Amino acid sequence: MLNNIHDSFFKRTFSVTENLQDLLLSTLPGEIISGIHTDTLEYDQTEYVDKELAPYFADIACNVLYGDKPIKISLLFEHKSSLTKNIHLQLLRYMLNVWERQNSNNEELTPVIAIVFYHGKPKWNRTEMVKSVPEELRRFVPLFDYALFDTKQIEDLTIMQLFNRPDAKIGVWFLKRRENLISFIQDNPLLARDILREIRNIEKTDIQRIRLYLYNVSGMAPDKIDQIMKTVSPESKDIFEELRMKEIQEGIQKGIEKTNMKNALNMIEKGYSDEQIAEITNLSIKRIQALRKERSV
Repeated sequence: MLNNIHDSFFKRTFSVTENLQDLLLSTLPGEIISGIHTDTLEYDQTEYVDKELAPYFADIACNVLYGDKPIKISLLFEHKSSLTKNIHLQLLRYMLNVWERQNSNNEELTPVIAIVFYHGKPKWNRTEMVKSVPEELRRFVPLFDYALFDTKQIEDLTIMQLFNRPDAKIGVWFLKRRENLISFIQDNPLLARDILREIRNIEKTDIQRIRLYLYNVSGMAPDKIDQIMKTVSPESKDIFEELRMKEIQEGIQKGIEKTNMKNALNMIEKGYSDEQIAEITNLSIKRIQALRKERSV
């Protein structure tokens, strides 16, 4: 269940084109970036992670032009928080899934650049898929590489410099500190204040996503988290309180609407006219007529 929370937050963060562009620019080698036309980037909605790969990865795939050639870039979220043995085999399986789908659609096979987003504690060590291969045998062994974004090897404030969009900055920082996010914020209030200051530059819908992740990953009551944020970040406090009040108001309004709908259905049963029902419930004539139609089906 917890993996689903992290996966969902990761996917929603990097399903924003500008956020993904930021990650590509901060991860891929300069000679690769210089050939990519980021303005041609299009998301591929196909899920290439099969049931064998699901315990290891969540993915976001996109198509983009490299020079005049189409390629695929796949961002793989390594959600085990631990080192994966023989990751080349898993990446090769993922690439094969991509190529099999392209082949079944009669499409030209394209290069696949894999980016692994790693957030585990142990240091990531690159290893060859098959070690100590004699030169004359190398042509018989698949040879490919992957790009790595290792949150544990990137300083907190460096994350703020790597990404342009404020929701990507906070999103990546939250994923980096996800195992002890609230306690880290409490223990490092000055650093947290500097980072959370970015909240004032984020759109409300993105703040709701960040706030919900904060609540879910902490396992603490929302009002307790709000109290912590109040002492650490004035910007977060004001925005969180504003969103909380909005949610309360929306909840009240939904309750009123639900009651009005129930009353309208009862009045329809008793033979009231549309005008009478509208006057009492404040529902529109059009909505009441729709209720009559739904009831008669």
